[in-house]
Amino acid sequence: MSHPMMWVFAVLIVLAMGGVALLAAGRGEPMAPAYDDRPDALVPADRPVRADDLRRVRFSLAVRGYRMTEVDALLTRLAAEMERTAAPASVPAPATLVRLVAEKWAAEHPAGADILDFSAESVDQVESSLDQWSRQPERGLAVDESDVWAAGAYLGEVLVRAVPGACWSQQVAYDGVPVVEMPSGRLANPLGRAMERFDGDEADSVIAFVRAALAAEQRVV
Repeated sequence: MSHPMMWVFAVLIVLAMGGVALLAAGRGEPMAPAYDDRPDALVPADRPVRADDLRRVRFSLAVRGYRMTEVDALLTRLAAEMERTAAPASVPAPATLVRLVAEKWAAEHPAGADILDFSAESVDQVESSLDQWSRQPERGLAVDESDVWAAGAYLGEVLVRAVPGACWSQQVAYDGVPVVEMPSGRLANPLGRAMERFDGDEADSVIAFVRAALAAEQRVV
């Protein structure tokens, strides 16, 4: 699993672990004293949690109890997610997750979903946003800015939705960062271009990037 996508999966793991905690705690209220009806396999605190830790963990039952099948199912699913994220970079990109990141960013952007509608015209707003962010005095590097990653995911989704047969892919040459594979076989790197625009200048225009990618596929057709 490459470093660039770790932030996406870290959010998912945190959310899932939070759901387990809420279920076990009875929606935030303290649990009643637990009965020692079976030994617990505790999650280790001295190292990162692994998938096999989650498969072994067991919660004690309290008077109020909890629905064991739901918690066990969530733990099983989380363990499977962790195993998938630890797979080599040659595994196909999690297209659904990239799409969710793009859709969430578009929905929460001040411009609103009416403007950020995943059309080619909406890329103007992405260009404007990247330009504004890059001018902020407290800005960091693009690789550390989650909004820049999300903007790149949005650009990729514009291409995927505009070109039939285009899809997200993970390539070793791109260090596991998701890229868009066009029907012609061309690879477009929208996340990389969003970072270049943020770290660079107008010469790295994301508008020109999207237009060129679309035009290249039209010439093939």
